[in-house]
Amino acid sequence: MNDLVENKKSLNFGRGLKKFFYDQTILVIFIVIVIIISIASPNFLRISNIFNVIRQITVLGIMACGMTIVVIGKGMDLSSASILALAAVVNVMLQQFGYWPAAIAGVLVAVACGFINGFIIGKIKANFIIVTLGTQILFTSLALIISQGRNLSSRPEKIFCYIADEKLLGIPVIAWILIIIMIIVGILLQKTIPGRRLYATGLNDKAALVAGINVSNIITSTYVINGFLIGIASVVLCSRLPRIRVGTAADYLFDVITVVVLGGTSLSGGIGNIYKTAIGLLLFAVINNAMALLTVPFEFQQLTRGIILIIAVVYDEFNRRKRVLY
Repeated sequence: MNDLVENKKSLNFGRGLKKFFYDQTILVIFIVIVIIISIASPNFLRISNIFNVIRQITVLGIMACGMTIVVIGKGMDLSSASILALAAVVNVMLQQFGYWPAAIAGVLVAVACGFINGFIIGKIKANFIIVTLGTQILFTSLALIISQGRNLSSRPEKIFCYIADEKLLGIPVIAWILIIIMIIVGILLQKTIPGRRLYATGLNDKAALVAGINVSNIITSTYVINGFLIGIASVVLCSRLPRIRVGTAADYLFDVITVVVLGGTSLSGGIGNIYKTAIGLLLFAVINNAMALLTVPFEFQQLTRGIILIIAVVYDEFNRRKRVLY
């Protein structure tokens, strides 16, 4: 009898250990890559380089928070980079009337774009890929029309320059913004009723509807929240860059999808959290920074990004199939 109990405990421990490493795969990969890069490039672990990485990933990290919410709800926003560009262009164009009104206007434009996506997808029940592909073209065109295709000079007020350049308690202010947003989104997802309803909707929207959840409102709200976070990201982007143009935001779309999927948020919906999105963000940032430090040619950097995105999608599919075992 005792042998049976011991064998059962050993089996449970083994399964628990296996599940732990399965759940923390992305963290283990991150630690291994950091060690390898630290050996390959002595400059990698310098404080100045670490702060530089943090400043570079803030806009992407804020957008990844919004995209995580959308993907958990079994959606995707392919227009996110276009919303960022449009909000940033509106921000810069209105700075002559004061930076606060300009920043608020940029955020409101992003929220309106998110609402358009959410209404068509959540209320009208249109396919999210087709809708956001269409709005991607629409929002990019509007940004080009407003800016007339020109580079726009961003001259934010002192407080916004402070956000981009200064430190608080030894940590860049821009990093505090990202940390606070991630904490708020994490609490929203894990500790609130709407968060639990979002997971239920992503796992099985038909069952969620039967359970009394207003699925259309949940889906619509994910795109609105995503738009709001993209609006905040646009304010950070304008505070960091002296010049804004529509093409500035183009790369963010694939980067944000890569980060979210790398972080374990399932493309099939209902699975994901901000903690793992943060790890995916750091992993992606470390790889990009390493390529820059090692002076990898630009075309090979783009190639590596594409490979990482494909690996992330394959990793998501592998997780989906293995999840039932645990």
